[in-house]
Amino acid sequence: MSSTTPAQEGSTGVGGPSWSRVNWAFIGLFTLLTVVGVAISAGVLGTGWLTAGSAAQSGVQVPPYVYLYSSLGALGYVFTKLMADLDQFDEWGDLQNLAEMGLRVPAAWVLAAGIHLLLPVSTDGTPRITVQLAAGTAFIVGLYVNVALKSLGSLADRILGRGVR
Repeated sequence: MSSTTPAQEGSTGVGGPSWSRVNWAFIGLFTLLTVVGVAISAGVLGTGWLTAGSAAQSGVQVPPYVYLYSSLGALGYVFTKLMADLDQFDEWGDLQNLAEMGLRVPAAWVLAAGIHLLLPVSTDGTPRITVQLAAGTAFIVGLYVNVALKSLGSLADRILGRGVR
């Protein structure tokens, strides 16, 4: 464990010139917007946006277990990374690396919701997959956020007729 304090660390760590309260405010805003989006898409707020008419019948609402298992997957990544490299996180400046790992959780929520909405559904709205498979897919998305992001980007490129990057 290092005895370096934030004041001694100076300009390289979180709180130095490369980081500011504005950065943390944006991270907080993005996280808040993600939490609100999760609450709305899971039907927690009871706004009726996703339950009126055909939206409820077509399965547009994302079940809360998708967010739960994507969070567990992201936290699984964070804990395995910390276990493998715990001795590398002993400096004040390492807070940025920890924040990056922590931001995998809201990123996993967004990606898992998108993947869930793309899971196969028949024309009459009944799911062709089991709840267990949907939850497992959400967990894998959370565990491999970077891979899921690249896969969704590649899918979007193919849908939009763009060449592979």
